[in-house]
Amino acid sequence: MKNKKVNDKVRKAVVGIALPLGIITALVITSIVYTDIEPRDMIVDLTGNNEQPTEEESWHTVYVWTPTGENDPGASTGGFLSCFLLDYGEDPATVLANNATDWSASATVHAYADSDDWSEDTLSEDPFYVVVRARFTATQAKDGAAWNGSRTRVTLTASGDESISQTVVGNNTAETYGGGIESDNNSDYTYLYMNFYFDDNSDGYVISDDGSLTISSIVIDAKY
Repeated sequence: MKNKKVNDKVRKAVVGIALPLGIITALVITSIVYTDIEPRDMIVDLTGNNEQPTEEESWHTVYVWTPTGENDPGASTGGFLSCFLLDYGEDPATVLANNATDWSASATVHAYADSDDWSEDTLSEDPFYVVVRARFTATQAKDGAAWNGSRTRVTLTASGDESISQTVVGNNTAETYGGGIESDNNSDYTYLYMNFYFDDNSDGYVISDDGSLTISSIVIDAKY
C-alpha cells in the first residue's frame, strides 16, 4: 500500500472502514439498507389507439460497496473502482477530469485506499473532499451512441468526526454537496468512468487529532 508519509511530529487521524481489532478507535460497519430505488413503471395507453406500452427510465442499483480498496468490477460490469481523499484547496471539476487509475502518488490526495479492510492515515485538521471512483456500462449510462454522465449517481454514508449521508448526481453542476465528474467519456470505449466528490458545502471535511472517519456505505446507481 502506498500510504502518504506524515512527519512523526504531526499527529495523525484515521480514515477507513471498521477493522476487527488493532486500530485507534473501535469501529463497526453498519449494515447497508438501501430503499431509494424506484420501480420500473409501465405507461400504458388506454385511449384505444393500440400503441405499444413505453417503459420509463428509473434508478437502479449498479453496485453496493463492500469494504474494499481498489476494485475491478469484472468484465462488462459497472461498479466501484476506488476511494480517496482530495485536498480541499483543489478544484474538483478540474482535478477529477483526470482518468488516472491510481491516485496514490498524487500530491493532491491525502489518503488512497488500495487494500481490502483499509485504514488510512491522513493529516489531522486538514480539510478534504471524499472521492468515489466508479465506472458504468453502455446499458447503464449511454444514450444511443453517446455516454450520459447525468444518468449516474453515488450515495455515501460515513460517521465519526464527520457525519455524511449524501447523494450526488453525475454532471449536475448545481450540486451543493459535491458532484460527478466525467474522467473519461469516449463513445468508442466500453465504459464511462466517473469521479464523484462529496463536499460539506462549508470548509471541507476534517478529522481531528487522533480522530477517525468511518465509511459504512457506498451505493452506486444508474438510470436506465
